[in-house]
Amino acid sequence: MKNLEEITDAIEKKLNEKDDLREATLKKCRDIIRASRRCIKGIHNGKDIEEMMEEAIEMNKELREELKEHPDILTSGYMENASQELAEAKIFLAITKEEDLPYPEDIGVSYTSYLLGLGDVIGELRRVGINLLKEGKIAEVEEILKKMETICDKLMEFDYPSGLLPIKRKQDVAKKLLEKMREDIILFRKNRELEEKMELIIKSLKKKKKKKEDEFGLDVDSVWR
Repeated sequence: MKNLEEITDAIEKKLNEKDDLREATLKKCRDIIRASRRCIKGIHNGKDIEEMMEEAIEMNKELREELKEHPDILTSGYMENASQELAEAKIFLAITKEEDLPYPEDIGVSYTSYLLGLGDVIGELRRVGINLLKEGKIAEVEEILKKMETICDKLMEFDYPSGLLPIKRKQDVAKKLLEKMREDIILFRKNRELEEKMELIIKSLKKKKKKKEDEFGLDVDSVWR
C-alpha cells in the first residue's frame, strides 16, 4: 500500500494528458469541419478552393499522426464527423472538376468516413441540379442526375450491421433526394411544354386577329375602345 499514491499520481497524470489531447483534438476537428464547409460553399459559388482544400487535408493528416498512439480518440465520433465532412468536400470537388475520385488514403480518412461523406455528396449534387434547372439547363441537370444515380446505386450495395457501417440513414436520404431530383426534372419539362403550348396559342390568336384586320381593313381593338 505504500506505493498507492505513486500509482494513482501516475494514472492521474496520464489521464490529464489524455484529456488535454482530447480537448485539442475537438478544436482541430471543428477547424477541419469549418474548412470543409467553406470549401463546399466555395465550390457552389464557383471559387477556386484548391489551396483551402489541401490545407484542410493536411490539417487532418497531421492530426491523425498525432493520434496514432491513441486509437480510442482516433476512432471517436468527433474525429469521424470531421473526416466525413472532409471526404464530402474533396469528393464533391473532384466531381465538379470531372476528375477521378480521390481514394480514402489520399484524404487521410477511414473507409467508413469516406462512404458516409460520399452519401452526403448526393445532396450537394442536387443543389447544383436545382440551380441549373433555374437557368433552364436541362441537359446539364440530366448529367447531374446520372451522377447522383451512380453514387446512390453504389451506396446501396453496402449492407453491413450499423455497428460496423452506420450507412442505412445515408442510403434512405440518398434515395429520397434522388426521387426528388427526378420529380423536379419531370415538373420542369411539363412546365416547359405548357409554356410552349401557350406560346403557340398566343401566336395563333395573333395571326387570326391580324387576318381579321386585313379582311375588314380596320383595327379590331379600336372598335372596343
